[in-house]
Amino acid sequence: METIPDRDLSSSSGGEAGFIVRPAAPGDARSFLEMWRAVVAEQRYVRSESVTRSAGYYRRRYFHRSWTDEQASLVAVQGHRVVGHLNVSREEGPMTRHVASLGMAVAREWRRRGVGTALMAEAIRWAKEMGVEKLALSVYPHNEPALALYRRFGFQEEGRLTGHSRKSMGYVDEIVMGLWLVDRPRSSSVS
Repeated sequence: METIPDRDLSSSSGGEAGFIVRPAAPGDARSFLEMWRAVVAEQRYVRSESVTRSAGYYRRRYFHRSWTDEQASLVAVQGHRVVGHLNVSREEGPMTRHVASLGMAVAREWRRRGVGTALMAEAIRWAKEMGVEKLALSVYPHNEPALALYRRFGFQEEGRLTGHSRKSMGYVDEIVMGLWLVDRPRSSSVS
């Protein structure tokens, strides 16, 4: 079921950067793919090392219905150019539906210009509106700017997956982080 937000989702960066954050639209797929290929080619910040999906795949899979109770696919755009993307998806299992996982990518020349901050703020707004209780993500330990961004939003390190990504340069750890959007419930141990 598609959820229609009750207010305009666009938010400008407020600075001279001149970008807008909004739900992705099918027409963003080609520009997104260009940005995604450049981020993947860096081989540093995302799990992928090659791009095999077409613009049509992203158009249908992520950009067709980009703001639902199950997921949000957000873009930061300057004019018609996608300069950042964040996807946040609710977990599918009945025991973990209160959690949504997210992933983000920002074009190299747009980093440290408020794009990640604006995307993250909009993702948190989506999560709160949809009743998500916790956001989760993983990040490489060498991605210090991303770690700093997530910590500014209140994400806390919950663990480390050692050698979780096998990349062409070797095995890379991932830091697992979480942000509770409600008072953190007490965990119960099962005997």
